[in-house]
Amino acid sequence: MEVANGVVSKIEALERENASKKDEIQKLRKEIDSLRRDREAETSAAEEARSAAALRKVLEEKECRVRFLEREAKSLKRKNAESEMKVRNLERRLGVLEVRESEERSKRVRAEEETKEKVGEREREIEVLRQRIEDLEKARVAEKGGVGFREEGERVEGKGKKEFGLVWPVVAAGCGAVAAVFYLCFPKRR
Repeated sequence: MEVANGVVSKIEALERENASKKDEIQKLRKEIDSLRRDREAETSAAEEARSAAALRKVLEEKECRVRFLEREAKSLKRKNAESEMKVRNLERRLGVLEVRESEERSKRVRAEEETKEKVGEREREIEVLRQRIEDLEKARVAEKGGVGFREEGERVEGKGKKEFGLVWPVVAAGCGAVAAVFYLCFPKRR
């Protein structure tokens, strides 16, 4: 932005200088006219020609300088417009990138929340299944007086039956929960 401000201030300075040079040219023209009239009365034709030539030369130099300054002012205005257009383009691109980043962040957060919810649901389901298995195991042991498992996983024997009871569903449910967690937490990247 400082570059644009610098360019604008340079353009304004050149325009002021251009206006002052134009005023100076007008004054010089008037002075030339005045000098011509004065010299006609006082000097000879040769001196008059020399001074007119010198004044014309000065006038031509000033006009040349004014044309140069006008071209320079146009060039600076064009560069300023190009700079402003680039700044607007970059600001627009930055806005688009910020929107994309925000969308990606919200998608990621949403996916994490959904994953946490699904894992939580699976853990609750596993806990319910474990409780059911424990209840069934206790009921089975109490009912048949056979082999069962206590809460610590120790084997309880009764009436000579040797069974493992309902431990395998707990293992299967645990494996399923682990697989679900890995599937949800580590999806394939596209």
